[in-house]
Amino acid sequence: MHNLRASTLRRAGALALITSVLLVSCAEDDAGSPDPGQDGVDELSPEEEAEQEHQQQLEAAQEEIDQWDAALAGPGEEHREQAAELVAEMGPEQKAGQVIIGEYQGTEAAAAAEQIEELDLAGMILMGHNIPGGEHSVDTQALAEQTGLLAAAGGEDRAVPPIISVDQEGGLVTRVGNPVAEWPTPMGYGAAHHSAEETEAEQEDEELILPSSTLTWQGHRLMAQDLHELGFTVSFAPNADVTHGAADPTIGSRSFGSDPQAVSELAVESIRGLAEGGVAGSVKHFPGHGSVSEDSHYTLPVQEQSLEQLRERDWVPFAESIEAGVPMVMMGHIDVPALEEGVPSSLSAAAYGEIRDMGHEGVVVTDAMNMAAIAQTYGGDQAVVDALAAGADLILMPESAPGAHSAILSAVDSGELEQQRLDEAAERVVALVLWQQELAAGELSAGPGVAPEHPLLEDQSQEIAEQMPTALTSQMVTLVEGQCEAELTEGGIQIQGGTQQDRDRLAAAAQEAGLETGWGTTVTLLGGTTPSSGDVVVTVDRPEALAESNAETKIALNGRSPESFEALIAVLTGAEAPGTLPVEVGEHPVGHSACQN
Repeated sequence: MHNLRASTLRRAGALALITSVLLVSCAEDDAGSPDPGQDGVDELSPEEEAEQEHQQQLEAAQEEIDQWDAALAGPGEEHREQAAELVAEMGPEQKAGQVIIGEYQGTEAAAAAEQIEELDLAGMILMGHNIPGGEHSVDTQALAEQTGLLAAAGGEDRAVPPIISVDQEGGLVTRVGNPVAEWPTPMGYGAAHHSAEETEAEQEDEELILPSSTLTWQGHRLMAQDLHELGFTVSFAPNADVTHGAADPTIGSRSFGSDPQAVSELAVESIRGLAEGGVAGSVKHFPGHGSVSEDSHYTLPVQEQSLEQLRERDWVPFAESIEAGVPMVMMGHIDVPALEEGVPSSLSAAAYGEIRDMGHEGVVVTDAMNMAAIAQTYGGDQAVVDALAAGADLILMPESAPGAHSAILSAVDSGELEQQRLDEAAERVVALVLWQQELAAGELSAGPGVAPEHPLLEDQSQEIAEQMPTALTSQMVTLVEGQCEAELTEGGIQIQGGTQQDRDRLAAAAQEAGLETGWGTTVTLLGGTTPSSGDVVVTVDRPEALAESNAETKIALNGRSPESFEALIAVLTGAEAPGTLPVEVGEHPVGHSACQN
């Protein structure tokens, strides 16, 4: 299976290639001045000495890469050993709490902090309604005060600090917005990824270019830095779901695309970036939510594919992410008859067994247990016990945290849930927290503020940070149909569709570029799956609606941030659209672009 030590190797390889070119050049300059051996002993030529030195540098760099990658991949043996010692000292109530992530209502966190302390909960998740601020802005000071209050719950009596978690994927699933940087849809990374692969192939002998995987890595690193500064320790991202396109009602642009190998690479890049920013991530939603036609928020989807089909497509990103090393995997709520018919994967021992068979040693967290796929049929508190017994380590958002806590204790007392199973789950969660705390504090071989020491691995993050997110959004814009690098406006644009914020942002970008609004080329913005018409039709989320839209020019923007609309205006006024499709759109295949095909 393809090794996904991802951009560490790519970044090191690029820098090593530069070094190699310089060394060979120096060797060629010295080749005309032979240095004969003395006393019959052959000495290395300058070229051979340069090559030997180069190989030694690469070996030293590779050793640092291995250490760096291991530090970002999740808890090490030392964390697991320490976690086992801490859990062994816990009482039953503490152990039961350490496997639950609770939730609360509103922006007042005092009661939630009391619940963490009272039940020894693993932590809390903040949803959109917990984020203080106005309609389009976040009160970051108030948010940091909330997370700080939650993080302090339990004080020094706790074995490890509480987990402060959030769903922050970018695009549609963005809990913490402006003034925190807005990041595009995950599918946008897929658009940049495919275009960069094409460009790399064409320009291999001409120049080194920044791989899209590095854009993905650094985008998630910067997103994690923002979250970490606000007090978050975990983000339940990225999605490793492989979407099957328009028939996928739930994931859509939350997926990196429909190519399993691309999704694999980008999932690892994303979770590594989150870790480098100090935040633990989680690949989700096993056994894959991108190829079912129903939404587990409302019902229990059924995955009809065979195990062979799943292993060839939907499970590839999970298997390869686990092979690369990830701290956490999220289990979705999907009925997979090929595994255990009629049982949601989150309650199925067979589903957890598949993840363990792939080699995952870290935490398996459930998707939210208050979702209809579980809550409507399987009972809130009993489902928690069933999930733990099946193999879950961390229960996310049970219908009632106190009820779940009590049910776990009762199940252990009755023998329904084995004590060893609860201990194992608690140890994995505690090891995750220990690792994240050391990572965020810069105490490992990688993490915030920890730069590689080897000269071949000099930190490029500041240079890349200065390019983000403008460079990122410009790489995602895809011309699906129309004339490439052409003036597509008549000096002005008429804006229709989208949200009011979309229209305002596009108008602001047009004004900045000297375009008038209210007349000229009709630009229609699409935020969903319903086709439309205009001179130019632009999807800001998933691109499938372009297939049935009526327009001479069709563009997939893959984002709705101010920078995204600036990139759109650039294309409308003659710039190239470098992105390519990460999914099929009508007759256009993955990898299509009107600028490259």
